[in-house]
Amino acid sequence: MNVITSRLPAGRRVRRAIPRLGLLNGLLGAALVGAGVAAYFVVAGTSSPPAAVRTATVARGVVLSTISATGSLQAAQELDVGFTSAGTIASVAVKAGQHVRRGQVLGRIDATSARQGLQQAEASLATAQAQYELTLTGETSQQRKQDALSVTQSRQSLATAKANAKQDARQSAASIANAQRALGTDRGQEKVDLYQQKQDQAVYPNAAAADAAITADKAQLSADTAKQQADQSQQLALQNKQSVDKANLSQAQTDLQQAQSAHDAAGEASAQNQIDDFTSAVNYDQSQLNALSVTLQNDGFAITQDNSKVSTDQTAMTALQTDAKAITADEAKIAADSQALAGAKMSATTAAAKDEQSVSASRLALRTTLASVATKQAPPTAAALASARAGVVNAQIGVATARKALADTTLRAPIAGTIASVNGTAGTATSGGGNSVPSTSSSSSSSGGASSTGGLVTLTGLRGMQLLASFAETDTAKLHVGQAATVTVDALPSVELAAHVIAIAGTSTSSSGVVTYPVTFALDRTESGLKPGMTANVDVIVGEADNVLHVPTAAVTGSGSNARVTVLQNGKQVTVPVVAGLAGDSSTAILSGLRAGEAVVLPSVSFSSSGGTGLSGGTSTTSTTGGGGRFRGGAFFGGLGG
Repeated sequence: MNVITSRLPAGRRVRRAIPRLGLLNGLLGAALVGAGVAAYFVVAGTSSPPAAVRTATVARGVVLSTISATGSLQAAQELDVGFTSAGTIASVAVKAGQHVRRGQVLGRIDATSARQGLQQAEASLATAQAQYELTLTGETSQQRKQDALSVTQSRQSLATAKANAKQDARQSAASIANAQRALGTDRGQEKVDLYQQKQDQAVYPNAAAADAAITADKAQLSADTAKQQADQSQQLALQNKQSVDKANLSQAQTDLQQAQSAHDAAGEASAQNQIDDFTSAVNYDQSQLNALSVTLQNDGFAITQDNSKVSTDQTAMTALQTDAKAITADEAKIAADSQALAGAKMSATTAAAKDEQSVSASRLALRTTLASVATKQAPPTAAALASARAGVVNAQIGVATARKALADTTLRAPIAGTIASVNGTAGTATSGGGNSVPSTSSSSSSSGGASSTGGLVTLTGLRGMQLLASFAETDTAKLHVGQAATVTVDALPSVELAAHVIAIAGTSTSSSGVVTYPVTFALDRTESGLKPGMTANVDVIVGEADNVLHVPTAAVTGSGSNARVTVLQNGKQVTVPVVAGLAGDSSTAILSGLRAGEAVVLPSVSFSSSGGTGLSGGTSTTSTTGGGGRFRGGAFFGGLGG
């Protein structure tokens, strides 16, 4: 027995015949009535004594849930036997006229879907069992290592996010500082260039004024150059005149020598006069040339001054133009630097927000991981164990349901008889519907309108007695063909007869707003004295929980994991949450929350002088001994003791 099955209710359902409601139950009923009458007179004759707390003891045992109905016996009739669900007929194992015994195979439908359903149910059961095992034993060492690794990774992610945030903050600060330095440098350069422009504007306010001065300078240079050229032409003319005068002077001197040689006094006097005239002319020319040479020197100086002025003014204009270009470039750089600084600040803000979000997400992920690990490594709670156990139980029910669905793909004779007809062949479809008793003039009145469902075969030559009883629609859903039952006949109160379901009507009847379905039972044996038309009662066990803790249903409030009971602890009433399981006829299974031997508080009952009952007062103390109690005829039997 593994750790799961040792903590689960017994999976095997043991069919139990319901205890006979004979003389013992009559005596118990009389005792209860006597106790009630005695309590009435005691209460009526006294002045409201303190109410005694009614309790029941938590015990381990069997919880049974049964449904009951009343019907009438009738002789065996024909029976249409059909599959409970629709499908394709795979094979037909009988033929008309053949005698079959109870349980003999009549035919089969395609079981592929049913097998797959069983496989899925078994897989779900394995999953539920594994989950229960995990809930019960907690994590394995490998899972704990994985948890530790997850925590380490989450811590590392947080550390990485913090480191990235610091790195981004440093880079953002460096980017902002670089942008601020570049802006400061360019603003400083602009100040230098503005100062240089101011210095360069000492002569001319701007390049246009300098350009105008250059134009004037060039005009003056042209005028001085023209004057120099005129003076140079005059100098050349004087030089030519002087050369002529010198030539004439030389000729006069020659003529004087010739006159002297000839002792020509007149010629000598004439030559001497010419020499004097030409000497005066040459000297005059020289004085003119000397004066003109000074003028030419002045002209050259003026031209030099003009050229220097043009050069100076051109240099001033170039400087002013350079200053303007430099200041424009400085302004462009300052604008770019300002934009870069704003971008660096924006990037820093964005990076800081992103990093903060990353750090917050990593911190939250670490907290989530730690909480998840703490939850997984925490000891299992009673509610978790109960939920896992309930999951296994539900999965077991699913497997049982799937197995029944698979078993229902094989049609078996619910009772011995003779095949009157076969209504299907292999490969054809059947609509299902189960077994039904064909309507006849004698049976229609007692069956409440049950009609044929057109089964695979029709059985005749049935033996024994049948019971037709109507069940409420909610109870009918709990019944299936082949289900065991116990029948008691009012005419034979000491006799209990085993029976089983052979047909469930597909149509309902309604009376005073109450919907019921006729269900046919076959008695497994006959008893002398049984006659058709006798009134009989039938009880069917539809739920059973073995070896479970249970308390009287009256002590439980709510259901499932939302249930609670009141426990008597040291004389005080304490409400505790529990997980409730199967609610039986008189007691409810408790999957967790209570221990065997604890005392649970029952609602108290008071008797007034007017004969009514209430939920205050009461004097008796009872305890449950294990389920199985039933209500019959307004009285409660079984389930309480001592």
